[in-house]
Amino acid sequence: MVALHANERTETCGVANRWAYAARAALAAAGLLYGTAAFADDAPAAVAVPAATTPATGSLLDQMDAGTPAATTTSSGTTWDVPAAPPAPTYPYVDYHGYFRFRPDLISNGHLGQAAVNATQSNKVVTTSAILPPLSLWPSNNAGSQYAAQVGKAAAESTLAGANMRIRFAPTIHVSDTIRIFTTFDIMDNYVMGSNPDYAGALQRPDVPLVAFSTSMRPGVIAVKEAYAEWKTMLGVLRVGRQASNWGLGIFANGGGGDGWDGGRPTEYYGGPRQTWEGAGYDADFASYADRIAFVTKIGPAYVALAYDFASQGMTAIDTTRPDGQARDMEESDDVRQASISIFSKPMTPTEVDARKAALLDNHESVFDWGVYAMYRSQTNDLASNSSTSDLTLNDALKGKSNQLMPRGATAFSGDLWLRFEKRIAFSRRLVIELEAAMLTGHVDDANTLVGSTAKVRDISMYGGALKSAYQNEGIGVYFETGLASGDDTGCFGVYPVAGDASCTLSTADGKANNSITAFKFHKNYRVDNLLFRDIIGAVTNAMYFKPTFSLNAYPFYSPQQLGVDVSVMKAIAMNAAGTPGGGSDIGWEFDARGFLGQKGLFLAQVSFAYAITGDAFNLKNGWYGAQVDSTTSVNGVKVIVPENAWRIMGHMSLMF
Repeated sequence: MVALHANERTETCGVANRWAYAARAALAAAGLLYGTAAFADDAPAAVAVPAATTPATGSLLDQMDAGTPAATTTSSGTTWDVPAAPPAPTYPYVDYHGYFRFRPDLISNGHLGQAAVNATQSNKVVTTSAILPPLSLWPSNNAGSQYAAQVGKAAAESTLAGANMRIRFAPTIHVSDTIRIFTTFDIMDNYVMGSNPDYAGALQRPDVPLVAFSTSMRPGVIAVKEAYAEWKTMLGVLRVGRQASNWGLGIFANGGGGDGWDGGRPTEYYGGPRQTWEGAGYDADFASYADRIAFVTKIGPAYVALAYDFASQGMTAIDTTRPDGQARDMEESDDVRQASISIFSKPMTPTEVDARKAALLDNHESVFDWGVYAMYRSQTNDLASNSSTSDLTLNDALKGKSNQLMPRGATAFSGDLWLRFEKRIAFSRRLVIELEAAMLTGHVDDANTLVGSTAKVRDISMYGGALKSAYQNEGIGVYFETGLASGDDTGCFGVYPVAGDASCTLSTADGKANNSITAFKFHKNYRVDNLLFRDIIGAVTNAMYFKPTFSLNAYPFYSPQQLGVDVSVMKAIAMNAAGTPGGGSDIGWEFDARGFLGQKGLFLAQVSFAYAITGDAFNLKNGWYGAQVDSTTSVNGVKVIVPENAWRIMGHMSLMF
């Protein structure tokens, strides 16, 4: 439908489309584009787009959505036929969608040139980056290694490269016109290609003694991400099961299916269910999933959604000697309970989506969507965590394995505001502004993991927000985004573990208790860059950033075809300098460039380049997590290793279906 709606008007092109015509003509001659015959009648001065028409039976938009046969003629004389609607389905039936993703990746100096030996664990290295140094820089391959000259620092290794893949398959079973069952399966989820060879090292192939002789890979796995049922009743929609949790831009709850923006630009999103390939879903590595009971209904102009989540059930009882094989909950007080309510206004039904399209495309109206979200979570008691809580069963309890309860007294409340504005200034020009702001407060009576320890009280208070804006005029786009996440004074960013140790959310870098947890962390799926926050830090936290972007496309933003380049620059500073490893406020700069070729909903191929200039926030101080720094550079009398710059080249190919 995007392609059909995009061709309802005739617009005179400017300089951007003259460039676009030349680019398209060159690629058409080379046979690199789908549907190149469609450009046979193009002229440099105008795009061949169907002229507006209003048949006696209604507008072209109405006829296309209703499936009524219709035809219209472009300014170049080409006739476009709108096919009739397909026959009504016979229940039950199954439809599906998904994608295949291949993503080669090369990172140079991701460890920022830092590989200090850990004073307390001499087999480890320390860096202020979440990207660990190459193994050739680790002590085990240098001091005391008889092969140091061949495999150690002398090799001057600084670049790490690889590739990963995923197949997402999301079938939907339509039981009737009111009952559906949704599932999402990830096949070889984020699998690093070549990481699972079949050889004797894991006692799999005794006939293959060395990995150098391996000729096969071990079988892959299938991860079940979603499995829930939906029932449309007279009062509203009921959903039960494991389902993705997504809200607003996705800085707090991100379902991994796209946030309505793709590569910094707004998608052709008008409301209703979003598909996996919309937004940046095909590039997502993480997601928020909830075992949830949810009910959505409409009251006046707004929707109201109520949800109860089984966040954690604690210890369960499963006795293999019982014939039913049904696991049972063994304690109520150790459950993590979570309830939420959201009130929002945006198009959800096909009728509302059609009305939104008409308001934007036909009437050039300004449209405004909004929503508020609130969540409450609590846990009274907890299991002593000398084993993973999620893995504990009745058999573990019978063997005396971590069946002790201890007071936890944890409560948390979060609130989130979402706003979205869009204006079609003309059919070929639009302005989009979207904002999300979140806050989280809470309290933990005892943050210990072992029974008998001195109680460690924790107070939680944090906030964050992000704004995205876009102005698009045919093939030219100007974008600006900014955001902030509150920080703390722990002395580390606290997203990923440091050198294999625990993250510093509950404690500071020097081992002291972090009694006031104030560092907000964006969801890791919310990408604002390709290197600095994405991997070196791990997510936006304790930071404020500003990022303008300029894009040039061979096709208008509403075209199904994609061909162009983006260039952007981002500046990031720390909200609290004491919360960075180096104690500085300068996180750094990042320069990004992206070239892409694709067709919406079908395929995308792109190559991106990122160059990060890191600031004093990444200085590696002597003694930080036991780092033994031998350097001539010092800050305030403390020896430091100044971070080096890093760069990355990432490819991406996605085939959607």
